[in-house]
Amino acid sequence: MWFLWAILSAVIFGMSGFLMKVSSARHGSTLHTLLGLYLTGTLGFFWWAMQTETLRADLPLLLAGFVIGLGSAAGNLLFMKALDQGPASLTSPLVNTNILVIILFSMLVYGERLSGTETAGVILLILAVSLIPFDPDEELKIKNIRWYFLVFAATLLFTLRNGGLKVTEEMALSGTLVLFYGYLLGLIWFLAEDLLRRIRGTLAEDRRSAITGLGWGALAGIFSFVGMQLYAVALIDGPASIVAPLFATNSLVVAVFSILFYRERLSRLQTLSLILLFAGLVLVRI
Repeated sequence: MWFLWAILSAVIFGMSGFLMKVSSARHGSTLHTLLGLYLTGTLGFFWWAMQTETLRADLPLLLAGFVIGLGSAAGNLLFMKALDQGPASLTSPLVNTNILVIILFSMLVYGERLSGTETAGVILLILAVSLIPFDPDEELKIKNIRWYFLVFAATLLFTLRNGGLKVTEEMALSGTLVLFYGYLLGLIWFLAEDLLRRIRGTLAEDRRSAITGLGWGALAGIFSFVGMQLYAVALIDGPASIVAPLFATNSLVVAVFSILFYRERLSRLQTLSLILLFAGLVLVRI
């Protein structure tokens, strides 16, 4: 079942990304979109923890939640800042190289091994994720040297988020509770940011933009909660060297829904990435 959970995690988490795109398209505040996402995400994990196990707050759980929450919240912020400094067609695939770090870590530290067909499938999945963001009409120009630092830092932070769950699973820590504390950190982070901006009088967003961002972000948070929970479940029985690249294909879901709802067109490279995705999915299950 881990393979099914991994695919579902990518599809559902991809829906979260698409809803954040909707918020941006409707001029929703970025700050309030993230605030809404971490609000409903935190509530989702809290509800699920109360349904399935006893809520506790021992030191290992809190530390793990802090690390994964830092990777999630700070990673999202730095990724968005990197997009302001350089082209998305370079930024997105480079940030997605965190998949390679997770695969290498899983094989070296936890002794995971891939068969020949699984290795070929993983390579195709990585290629699919790398190609989907490319826009042939985008100018490949780096506006600021800070872009390099932002991309490198965002990659490391997303590695903490995605790979950290593998480590906590091996430590027999509850994925649900780790994610709850991680999302709670994100919620506190963006609540504090909103409060500080109000105190300083630097909150640039108008009321309509804030409400739009909060609403779409809250909806995105529900899908984020379900997607990340399924990813954590998939890591329990499945090898991270396969689950991680499967989860990373959530960017393809964003692309597909963008085509359906915003009539965006696929480039030839993006079409090729979809073909590689399906081929990779077949190979990792042979």
